[in-house]
Amino acid sequence: MPIASRVSQLHLSGIRTVMALAAERQKRGFPVIHMEVGQPDFPTPAHITEAGFAAARNGFTGYTPNAGVQSLRDSVAARVSTSSGIGVSGANVCITSGAVMALYLTLMAIIEPGDEVLVPDPGWPNYISAVEMAGGTVVPYKLDPSDGYWMDLDTLSSKVSPRCRAIMINYPSNPTGATVSVEKMLKLLKFVEDHNLQVISDEVYEDFVFEGAHVSALSHASRERVIMISGASKSYSMTGWRLGWVVAREEVIQAVSKLVEPIASCPSSVAQAAVEAAINGPQDCVAEMKAAYKRRAEIAVSILEPAGLLISKPTGAFYAMVDISNSNLNSDQFVRRLLEEKGVAAAPGETFGHSARSSIRISTAASDDDVREGCKRIRDFLSLGNLADTAQHTMSDETL
Repeated sequence: MPIASRVSQLHLSGIRTVMALAAERQKRGFPVIHMEVGQPDFPTPAHITEAGFAAARNGFTGYTPNAGVQSLRDSVAARVSTSSGIGVSGANVCITSGAVMALYLTLMAIIEPGDEVLVPDPGWPNYISAVEMAGGTVVPYKLDPSDGYWMDLDTLSSKVSPRCRAIMINYPSNPTGATVSVEKMLKLLKFVEDHNLQVISDEVYEDFVFEGAHVSALSHASRERVIMISGASKSYSMTGWRLGWVVAREEVIQAVSKLVEPIASCPSSVAQAAVEAAINGPQDCVAEMKAAYKRRAEIAVSILEPAGLLISKPTGAFYAMVDISNSNLNSDQFVRRLLEEKGVAAAPGETFGHSARSSIRISTAASDDDVREGCKRIRDFLSLGNLADTAQHTMSDETL
């Protein structure tokens, strides 16, 4: 029996391909420095893990309401109210099985088949998949690295058609490590108002801004316009716990909650207990991780910037974009050769959009030593110049 066409039409992430190749290389006994995926190298803090264990031991292992337990919704609302400076209640929050699901269900709730959504280029590849799975049409908009990976609003205006419903933004950014100023955010929100669009603001890296405070779209616009996506994965190093949330006007939350039931029934009860402990417990762990990510970004900058390889200095999250244009390889070829010849796994730029095809993304969520050594190997590899002129290497998975 044939598989549905929607599966073959999905844009899959090149990140997972590199992860698989790196894992296979390690199985063969070759060491790999992992800079391909945004996986914090910190364990989930002990008090958070223990809260999850305690919930399971105490029998909190059944179904919960679609939108999550009320106490967690209220805790997320209090967290967002404090960080954004606006009043948010639990009725404005839906808990989901990860921020990826939060994004997908939001799109399912607000767009009709054929509606258009503006998506950043470069941007996280799952944005494209989520729009397409919801039946929407992706309209990419380019981010300018010379302007801190910001958009040109005049060019953006030309992309807004009568079918355009929303724009996705992501600051701090994956893959660029860029953050946004209040001034720029206000200009964007004025644009959104003028064009009658909704903002889907992915703020999952909100706790990792290296200088100044995080600028949330929620802080500067009507809740009628802004839908915030976030979660616990990055802030509390809980990527495998799969717990995220949507913050929006009640109409959207009710729609998203309704969609949870046929897709997941409810979020994990145990994960909800752990995240509630994370939000309401000591935040020293977050501050420690932020300090480490800032330090690692500085290590990467100190090695790559003098070599002219850093496209833009990262100011948040734990990523940076590296210029590989002098290699004369496309980014997919480059990351395969980098893994094969230097033992460093990185993400191909083109998986984040057409504008990034001459770059790679590195994750600085690895240890200090791995970030330092990985960046040195990338620098040294690129110092060889035109890699297309060197001995040809088989680009098949079997060589890695």
